[in-house]
Amino acid sequence: MRRGIMLVCLSFIYLYLEIMDTLSQELQDFLIRLGKEPGCVSEKVEHYIKHIMHLVYADDEDMLQQYYGLFGNDVKPLEDIARERRVSSGTMLKIIEANLRKMAVSPEWQMVKQLIGRQAGE
Repeated sequence: MRRGIMLVCLSFIYLYLEIMDTLSQELQDFLIRLGKEPGCVSEKVEHYIKHIMHLVYADDEDMLQQYYGLFGNDVKPLEDIARERRVSSGTMLKIIEANLRKMAVSPEWQMVKQLIGRQAGE
């Protein structure tokens, strides 16, 4: 009986992480595109993205803007950001991923994602 409950719990956790990874990947893909093509979205969407970035600590917000080359920042390599923060590249990547997850599951990003989809359909 316990083993069955444990398997159900593990299955639920796996599904949850898979959904989170999908949401994080969507946001990452969007941020990469926004960094490479700043004019790819309206000023309104860009404004909303700036607000979504406020969901993370200010230092992490600055780091994400540098990493993705957002809002006038040049893209900064992961290694350079990690060195500045005195952490390994692996640790820095985990910090980036954690911040992406935090923003990706927010209602704000879900609303912006719908807005982007509507604008693409116009």
